[in-house]
Amino acid sequence: MPFYRCQVPPNALSLDQRQELARAIADTHCGITNAPRKFVQVVFEEEPVDPQPAPFFINGYNRAGRPPETRDEILAGLREAFARVAGVPLDDVSGHIVEGQASWTMEGGQILPEPGEEGLEWYEEHATAAS
Repeated sequence: MPFYRCQVPPNALSLDQRQELARAIADTHCGITNAPRKFVQVVFEEEPVDPQPAPFFINGYNRAGRPPETRDEILAGLREAFARVAGVPLDDVSGHIVEGQASWTMEGGQILPEPGEEGLEWYEEHATAAS
């Protein structure tokens, strides 16, 4: 379910940077939430961006139910990774994360569990996929 839409100025990122950013976004999200990597979706949209407040914007959508500090930690990590990979100042990257109920989202044909209610099979599948 984690969905990250990265709005970038036209021709601002190479394909290699986009691939590295997608990995960094998944690493950040999964490192903090322990979500399976296969659930993380990242898209890049090139569009003229008003440089105020920042030319690069990360628009995230995640499951609700985690403490606000977790959402803040994810966003801070995403901004830092984006700035590092894109080679831009941190102030050039802004964003926000909107949260929705897990019961509103389906992955792999199943409604997602609420955070903390994933069950052992969630983590076993994640471990198997990472091997």
